Amino acid sequence: MHPFKPILITIFLCIVYNAVFSQNFTRREIGIQNDNDVYLMTFQDQYYTNGINFYFRKAIDSSKYPQKYANKLWTINIGHKIFNAYNGAVEAASEVDRPLTGYLYVRGELQWHTKKEEVLSVAAEIASIGNWAFGEKLQTNFHRLFGFYDISGWEYELSNSTGVDLKAGYAKLLVRNKAKSVDALINGNLSLGFNNTRLSVSPNFRLGRLNSLNESAIMGSRPQSRTKKVDNEFYFYYRPQINLVLYNSTIQGGLFLDDKGPITYGVKPWVLSQIVGLQFATERMGVNFNYTFNTKEVKSLATSHKFGSVNLSFYF
Repeated sequence: MHPFKPILITIFLCIVYNAVFSQNFTRREIGIQNDNDVYLMTFQDQYYTNGINFYFRKAIDSSKYPQKYANKLWTINIGHKIFNAYNGAVEAASEVDRPLTGYLYVRGELQWHTKKEEVLSVAAEIASIGNWAFGEKLQTNFHRLFGFYDISGWEYELSNSTGVDLKAGYAKLLVRNKAKSVDALINGNLSLGFNNTRLSVSPNFRLGRLNSLNESAIMGSRPQSRTKKVDNEFYFYYRPQINLVLYNSTIQGGLFLDDKGPITYGVKPWVLSQIVGLQFATERMGVNFNYTFNTKEVKSLATSHKFGSVNLSFYF
């Protein structure tokens, strides 16, 4: 080996490290989110019992775009959800008050942020339900690994189906005080496709140390298109959300299937969700913890449902 080669490699690595980790702004985010009702300390394994989402987000260079944009980003999500009845050990069809299925998905999303603190997003998601989504295998192996009770009831799982959904969202700041400690925004989302067709509208209230919507974890916009340092954040938030649900494949089965599965139900068209949480974000990492409380989603004996979520992000 040439005597100067190790020195050159070291210099190169130092330059790369300095460029990526010593800059005072970030362009990328990588994170993981877990949803589970165990965070409520109820130990019930009910309905939407577990979800995990891995994502990578990157800011787009906006120097060649119109000046009205403050930030642009794209995101890739890969995730999995598990749905079962009122618990994970049903023994008869009469006990299945919500269909059992996994939900395996990949989603790509684009976001545009204007300087007026408006956010427009579009996304496409492909997802599978039924045995193709590995819900039974993942839940069974998880329970065996941690010594939980034996899983049963998956013989009533929904039939296999794969579909694509198109999604769009819009958010806008409504008001913020001069001290930047309290604000309110409005958020609307539309999903249209083979797995989920729904419309949701939600105000969002924040209290604490706040950033604008163009550089805040609340919109996933801490990675920046331009060379700009983002301040730390720490705030509580509350989001009541009204959902108009027209189709949910995890309850009704595959849209175009004749045999949707042994047990399916209709959906409640109006669902109210209430989300309360805490967000903390620094230059290099963010932590989000929240609770979601949903009214009844299924036209059956199933009750309302609640679960907790933990999200961990790294910025670089």
